[in-house]
Amino acid sequence: MTDITNNKLITTKPPINNKEVIIAMIILLSRIPFIFNSLGQDLDGWREVYSGKMLSEYHVYNVSRFPGYPFPEFVFSLFHQQPYWYLNSLSIIFTIGACLFFYRILEYFKISLSFLMAIVLSFVPIVYLNSTVVMDYNWSLFFMLGSLYFLLIKKKWAAIIFFGLMISCRLNNAIFLPAFTFLAYFQLGKNLKETIIFSVLLVLSAIIFFLPVILRYRGDFLHSYGTESVSLFSFFSLSILYVYGAIGTLGILTSLAIQFFTDKFKNIQFLLKDHFIVFCSLMIFINLIFFVKYPLESGYLIPSIPFILIILQRIISDKLMKFALFSLIISPFLISVNAKNFKIKGSILMNENYEDQELKYCKIVIQKIKSGPENSIIHVGNFYEQLVSMGDFDFKKIKLVNHLSQENISLIKKGEKKLYYIETSNSDAENEKTHLFNEYGILLYPKFELMR
Repeated sequence: MTDITNNKLITTKPPINNKEVIIAMIILLSRIPFIFNSLGQDLDGWREVYSGKMLSEYHVYNVSRFPGYPFPEFVFSLFHQQPYWYLNSLSIIFTIGACLFFYRILEYFKISLSFLMAIVLSFVPIVYLNSTVVMDYNWSLFFMLGSLYFLLIKKKWAAIIFFGLMISCRLNNAIFLPAFTFLAYFQLGKNLKETIIFSVLLVLSAIIFFLPVILRYRGDFLHSYGTESVSLFSFFSLSILYVYGAIGTLGILTSLAIQFFTDKFKNIQFLLKDHFIVFCSLMIFINLIFFVKYPLESGYLIPSIPFILIILQRIISDKLMKFALFSLIISPFLISVNAKNFKIKGSILMNENYEDQELKYCKIVIQKIKSGPENSIIHVGNFYEQLVSMGDFDFKKIKLVNHLSQENISLIKKGEKKLYYIETSNSDAENEKTHLFNEYGILLYPKFELMR
């Protein structure tokens, strides 16, 4: 920006928003102690890094798991050789970006407590946890909130690109297209033609950024991983306790109860006339319906968290909102509850313990493999990527597999190769089909049991 005064050219820079700097620093400093342990307890994170490693070293793209997560997989192809803390730091960066976009969205609507809410978003236990490991949930949240922000300020092409990158992080985010189309209708002046064009461009952007998977698998990547049944308590734990933590959940419910019995929810009738609040409600509803269909991981509910915070702020007083936000800030560090026990430590501290257990298990398995006989096939199932990443194996002497090919089965049955295995869900599933492990398998090490 320039200003001409007395024939002198003065160059000025846009002022730095101090609040945004503080938000970024709080998030960064609060995560540093938790990024050195490992890539995370979720094996999917190890798979994404391994997929990047294969792409970098062999120039062959294989998805880490279906339906494919091309953006993080390609990013990890650039950084897979870096230490744990470096790779986990990428998630911190995306979390900071997501919270800054959230802050700007709140400021756009002049929502009170915007600064505190932006910080608290990063402290919601499930968001906090995924900011310290390589899983892609917060990467996706960054692009979602970025797309929303750019739509609000009418930077359509930026919104379109960010929407495509959001899909490239997690394909299931395509479910939010109707909600974005709804909001676009109002942001584009209720112009139906422009809204349709914008929505079509959102779809094209998603296709373009998902093209590596489409070209590689030619449509054969849409696999369903729904569960047959989940108990009511497990569903409650996954959708509430694991997301907001015990203290956070209690804080939110207490705030809502006090508001209801003191002043009720008088704003609700007016909120329903606000198209942005309707958009927030749509995002929450769509996200919840998807989770009911696929109640696999609490991280699936991360997209709805910013919008729940917004609606919560609109229906309770600022005093009660501060109480709820404070409860969320301390929730990752204190009290964790699951179906089996109650712990004083919060989820982020418990997760460090879970990572330690998994690392110890993998180190023992690696030792068993290296000291085991050669000329054998060792089935390690869903631990394949983590063991290979940690083990530094000589693959001329050792053959590790995550599933048995027809060639492997033939060699085992002919007696040319011995079959060793560790108990995993993969080996159990293969054994049910072929009974090969019962007939030819030698147990190398029992199943990993997480002590909660």
